[in-house]
Amino acid sequence: MAHRPSFDELGVATARLWATRSADSKVQVGACLLDHFNRVVGVGYNGRAAGEPNERESLEQGMSGFIHAEVNALLAANWNGEAHTLYITHEPCATCARLIVNSRRVRRVVYVVSYTEPVRQASGLPSGEQILAAAGLAVEQWSDA
Repeated sequence: MAHRPSFDELGVATARLWATRSADSKVQVGACLLDHFNRVVGVGYNGRAAGEPNERESLEQGMSGFIHAEVNALLAANWNGEAHTLYITHEPCATCARLIVNSRRVRRVVYVVSYTEPVRQASGLPSGEQILAAAGLAVEQWSDA
């Protein structure tokens, strides 16, 4: 009998698929939002605003000019109740983490690759994962193992 993927596997695979749409030469990020029935209600990838050239403004961290995948998924969401799960190829930055919290509909975040903001880390400020956890969201790093 063939392997039937879990909804977590599908969420991560969908986020990875949408990441391939990104024109970012440094890091391609994708996001997939599932409702409490495990239906896709939003997807996104990191890219420029509609009508802008789809290229990085700078290779410096935090200066790409791209709208983050999480933000695009939250903006595109066709919300269906509460208790959504957001799957992301990379750990959210602090700003995205706060936007996820303020959506008030995401209860769980699953990310694949850790992301460090050196300036925040050097200043002892919380990471995206720490911000989400402090707000009471379940946060998990995905492992393909």
